[in-house]
Amino acid sequence: MKNFLKLPAQVYTLAPDIERAGERIKPRPKFKFNYKPWLFLLPALVLIAFWLYRPLAETVYYAFHSWGMVPGTVPRFVGISNFTKLLTSKDFFTSIGNTVFYIVGLLPFSVIIPLFLASATNDLPSKAKNFYRALFFIPMIMAPVATATIWRWLLNPSSGLINQLIVGLGISDTNISFFLTEGVARMTILLITGWKMIGFSTLMFSAALTGINRDYFEAARLDGASKLRQFTTITLPLISPTVIFMMMMSILFASQWTFAYIDLLTQGGPYGTTTNIYYEMYKYGFSSLNVGMSSASAVIFFIIFGIIALLLNRLSARFVFYDN
Repeated sequence: MKNFLKLPAQVYTLAPDIERAGERIKPRPKFKFNYKPWLFLLPALVLIAFWLYRPLAETVYYAFHSWGMVPGTVPRFVGISNFTKLLTSKDFFTSIGNTVFYIVGLLPFSVIIPLFLASATNDLPSKAKNFYRALFFIPMIMAPVATATIWRWLLNPSSGLINQLIVGLGISDTNISFFLTEGVARMTILLITGWKMIGFSTLMFSAALTGINRDYFEAARLDGASKLRQFTTITLPLISPTVIFMMMMSILFASQWTFAYIDLLTQGGPYGTTTNIYYEMYKYGFSSLNVGMSSASAVIFFIIFGIIALLLNRLSARFVFYDN
């Protein structure tokens, strides 16, 4: 111990700065930016910025301008004039009402019916289950143009198969003009879109049901729980993330899914009863060549649907149950 105390100070000093051969070793910086992961992300970030955020910024820009896309002309700043015209337009509020109709009307086709079909086929043998899943999913993979063409033929007012069945069964004495009657046309668009959406939702719910641990159902059966009791206390809570996800998809994209059939089958008619906000934006931009009105309506619904998405995320965080 005495010898240790007699050693030179530089041997046992704990100071961070040490001199070696006349050089001072500086302490390493506490933070060093690692740029390598960002190099891998750079191509994706550039594509997202170019294809998503650039059009979004241009839409906000054009919402405050008037421009008809005529070559050689430049956008003219008009302030909030486009928003004022929209909020005082009867057609705009008609499209909003139809948009709400499609959102509410598609919820059974995207949540309730697919959940029932997925639950009904979940306990079938593997081959039968796969057969029914493929059968339900076929409408989803069909192109909208082909789907619209088939339904236009089936619902033809003079020679359509549906009208022949209606008259032949005595349901109606005359043929029905499905795409020219005000109340019927909107319901027809809804049913066609819902028919196409059932397959995708059924597949999503089937995948969610497959991921549930079967031991829960075995324990419930031993306790004497009925099928309905098992569904409400085990199945629904464990697939709640998928239920909320499909509700969010249906609410946010209902108008987008109906757009193709409105454009191909009714063009928004009769008298604007089948149009929605997406088709109105399309007409403003490409029929009336009014980019400002189209962009203004897009900005309004971007804000509205953004608020809805935030509320649904809050709902998901509060009510969704995860089996951990």
